[in-house]
Amino acid sequence: MTTSVAKNMKYLCLFLITLGITVSCEKDIENVGVNLVDNNAFETESISDFDFNSANKNIENVIANNLGTYLLGVYSDKEFGELKASFVSQVSLPYVGETYENTYGDESAIDSVLLSIPYPSTLDTVVGGINQYSIDNFIGNENNEFQLDVFELKTFLNTLNPENPAESAIYYSDKEFLKGDSFYSDTFKLNSNDTVAYIKRYLADGITSYDIDTIKQDNLSPTIKIPLNESLIQQLFIDKAGDSEFESQESFTGFFRGLYVQASSLGNNSHLMSLDLTSAKISVYYSKTLDETEDQDLDGDGVKGETGVRVKKTNTYTLSGVKSSIYERDYTSSKESGMDRLYVQGASGEVSSIELNITDTELEDLRNQNLLITEANITVYVDYNEANSDITPERLFIYNFDETTQITDYITEGESVVGGLLEYDDDDKPYKYVFKITDYISNLLDSSDPADLVTFGIKTYNTTDTPTSSVNTTINNYNWNPKGVVLFNENGDSNGDKKIELEIFYTKLN
Repeated sequence: MTTSVAKNMKYLCLFLITLGITVSCEKDIENVGVNLVDNNAFETESISDFDFNSANKNIENVIANNLGTYLLGVYSDKEFGELKASFVSQVSLPYVGETYENTYGDESAIDSVLLSIPYPSTLDTVVGGINQYSIDNFIGNENNEFQLDVFELKTFLNTLNPENPAESAIYYSDKEFLKGDSFYSDTFKLNSNDTVAYIKRYLADGITSYDIDTIKQDNLSPTIKIPLNESLIQQLFIDKAGDSEFESQESFTGFFRGLYVQASSLGNNSHLMSLDLTSAKISVYYSKTLDETEDQDLDGDGVKGETGVRVKKTNTYTLSGVKSSIYERDYTSSKESGMDRLYVQGASGEVSSIELNITDTELEDLRNQNLLITEANITVYVDYNEANSDITPERLFIYNFDETTQITDYITEGESVVGGLLEYDDDDKPYKYVFKITDYISNLLDSSDPADLVTFGIKTYNTTDTPTSSVNTTINNYNWNPKGVVLFNENGDSNGDKKIELEIFYTKLN
């Protein structure tokens, strides 16, 4: 057991023992507390005149597979430069039971192919019986377009680490993937009204339409609908459907390695979406001719012709298996990181380090005072004149920068106590973030068994940052939150009273 873990367990045990004593002796403690207060035995004071050293650091890459959501689009900002986000994904066969059933046959021809990805959306209102939605989880200008391309993926995505099959494969956000033929190329922008697709069904001549299907979600929520190249899908999915490549998911993945969905800049300030790919799919709408005796009852799903029955079919291939994001950063259009500012952005962006500028002698002097620490907070202030409030993260995360591990309070108190939530001023502008690190400071100033002085890291918060146990304190290198904020640091006369601040509250006996 490491020293830090042992200390965490020690404080947890002490907490439980103290809690037990508190519950069993509640009345006695109430009396003692009253006497102490009445006799003015304690005096509360605070210290806040600390100096800091801080720095900015660009993050070259982050783990980009097995994420909660995947980014797609282009966003540029004068402070942080440009971020282009794309993704790759494997594709799964449609199964009937445990086997793939080839339903195409020789007389099949594609009517249409759609790649569908649900928008993150909220139902705002219902007008005339029609649901009205707004798009969630995006940053930037929703009215501006970016270039969107869909390619056949030519890089095989391993589930396991080829060098150590006992471990899962890890893909980083700066990995380069090989692209094959193009399935789609056009401009793209958000569309909250993209709720319905109309699919024309064709006779065997491929020209004459015999019906039009209306395709929509049950709740009519909006979905990105990208028409894919029908000729390529015909060659890959229909013409070879009876071959060995379709005998199993493993053989299919080796043959068709997936999709590469790429966003590129059109030179404007466009937008970036955060997408849940759980329900993303490729739908192949096709028609086939059957002998009339094979299907007499069409139920509106086909048409009887001179040579047989033309029926409608759909095969659905989900975007499942291995997925990975691709982040391309370009800082050439960003501002120089000034000496009086800190820059924090997620999605392989920037983090800041904050180090308490205190000598060993000064630290030892504080320890020798045997202070009882009641609360300790680090506060960082937002420069909202430089920061774009539209992309200001609602939460930041503080951690041990050098070791990329949790600080004590996340283990002993939890994220709700540590805080780091964005606070607003009276004008409803982003104002500050406060981190409560009482247990860490208590340990640091414990004269009998002091903790080490650490450099703090400040990053955008991701759900994967939250510790899952008191033993595993390592912070995983995940971040798919593209938001960013500019903070005042300890330098510069213009910062005034908004410099980085550590305030320690303590009590001592009179």
